[in-house]
Amino acid sequence: MLSVLIPSYNHASYIEQAIDSARRISVPGKRIVIIDDASTDETAAVIEENLRRHGAEGIDFIRKPQNRGAIDSVLTFLAMCRTEYVYFMASDDIAIGDGVGRLVAMLEARNSLQFVIGGGSNLLPDGTTTPLYGRKHARLFGHPPEALVEALFLTDPSPLLCQSSVFRLRAIEAVNGFDPALVADDFTLFTRLFKRFHHRGVDFEFAPEVDCVRYRHHGSNSYRNLPRQASSHRQVILANSPERLRTKAAGYKLAFFALVAAKRRDRRSLLQIARMTTLSESPWFVIGLFANAINWLRLR
Repeated sequence: MLSVLIPSYNHASYIEQAIDSARRISVPGKRIVIIDDASTDETAAVIEENLRRHGAEGIDFIRKPQNRGAIDSVLTFLAMCRTEYVYFMASDDIAIGDGVGRLVAMLEARNSLQFVIGGGSNLLPDGTTTPLYGRKHARLFGHPPEALVEALFLTDPSPLLCQSSVFRLRAIEAVNGFDPALVADDFTLFTRLFKRFHHRGVDFEFAPEVDCVRYRHHGSNSYRNLPRQASSHRQVILANSPERLRTKAAGYKLAFFALVAAKRRDRRSLLQIARMTTLSESPWFVIGLFANAINWLRLR
């Protein structure tokens, strides 16, 4: 019924918690697939010891001989899936088993739904938590179907996390959800899904009240590299957005990351992001600075 992917790379300190949380997902007959991307720390040894101590029934462990990136692990997983539903974890996060089970039950009860986005919390380094989704997500998913796709590209939906969602395998296959050429994997998947499945309550559901994941924040989170995030998100927009929105959406997205850099007082990242902007995107970058700033003030 459900296949769970844990792609791992150099998360020896966190991987055991991730595996143990996946074991607690309350879906009968689930299959857990752990794919290690040639970790250079003790991650693989920790995984093997966990499987030795707690058993490997219902778990496949694959060690890649060389590092090929997270998307390669995802595509390997999808190629071996034989279940109707899939759930993607991160090896530094903690799944909430009952919540993931509730999302599967929602899909079981409503055959038209292709995916369900649940809720969760940010797990901060000091152990405190904050809600994963808030008012900006409520606003995004409050748009009528015909406006949702445009809002997805022109506003900031970050984060939309695979770790808080359960998908029908057929939906991911229908939109060719993951692309090795695109780095921002969650953003790539959701933009492609929403272009085809954008009727809330029919094609998809947003259920932030269903607690599904603890999204761990630490020093090596990829989102901390703002120029890389800006570049990868712009790449997805240029590849996936409707042509009429492309230039505007790219300018708006770069403006969003520039404002984040300014908020962090990260002048170097701010300048790097500004230099990414093409001549045609520049007017939208300037407008996007004001539009994003206004949105932030509204949501404070």
